[in-house]
Amino acid sequence: MKEDKLIEAFGADEPRLRSHVRQFFGVVWANIKILLAYKSWVIMDLLSTVASVVMYYFVGLQVDPLRLAQSGWGTSYLAFSMVGVATSHYLWSCLTRLSHSIQHEIRAGTLETVAVTPINILTFFIGQTARGYLVSLIFLVGVFVVGIIGLGAQFSANPSSIGTAILLFLLMLVTNQALGLVAAGIIMVHKRGDPVAFIVAAMNEFLAGVLYPLEMLKEFPPLQAISMAFPYTHALDGMRRALILGSSLADTAVMADVLVLSGFSLLLVPAGLAVLDWGYRTIRMRGTTSSY
Repeated sequence: MKEDKLIEAFGADEPRLRSHVRQFFGVVWANIKILLAYKSWVIMDLLSTVASVVMYYFVGLQVDPLRLAQSGWGTSYLAFSMVGVATSHYLWSCLTRLSHSIQHEIRAGTLETVAVTPINILTFFIGQTARGYLVSLIFLVGVFVVGIIGLGAQFSANPSSIGTAILLFLLMLVTNQALGLVAAGIIMVHKRGDPVAFIVAAMNEFLAGVLYPLEMLKEFPPLQAISMAFPYTHALDGMRRALILGSSLADTAVMADVLVLSGFSLLLVPAGLAVLDWGYRTIRMRGTTSSY
């Protein structure tokens, strides 16, 4: 019966917006069912969340609090690393989840089937990211619950700074998902691109300062310059200022991060949509929607 409703959502003859919303939630529901079908994997992922936070708690015992304070991030390495670790899961989901999903659909031959249904293909692609977002949300919440309640991590957050952190987080999702659309469009045509997507995601995570203050890169000017080219660098800086230092949009450094991310969004979102559309139209014209 649920499968019948999913098929009905794909072919619904309704006003466009309502139809697209139903199609989107149909794809999301399908991905959630797939996720929950692997119960042992879900349990192991939850356990890995706890292990990750505990690991960085013990790493923090080896970090000189004075040096961290000199970088402007207080004395708690656990709080500093938690912001990076919790959001890095979303970074990987944005950059690689859609590409992996499309490759799976092509290998299974289901992308060709989807292409001949009335579903809006952009709605389908966006819906495919839901599984990665859901897993990342579980990881993010788990990191903060374990870190704050279990290990006593302290943040200088207030309603204003939390709202600022949420805004920066959303801008991070938009900019990095746009990069993920570019990767997905290229992979659709060339069939291979995982190493490139992996390298881009890994460089983002390394150079954005997930586990160390960016001030340390001042000793390596070329790496510091490259790090500024990644949206995640600015998002992480702004979120840490909000959650650790209690800053809000009134802080000029935070506002600068917001403006930079907004600029990235204006450039990357149209480019990402254009490349994704190009990739899909190309494989349809070539007849390679089911070839891998």
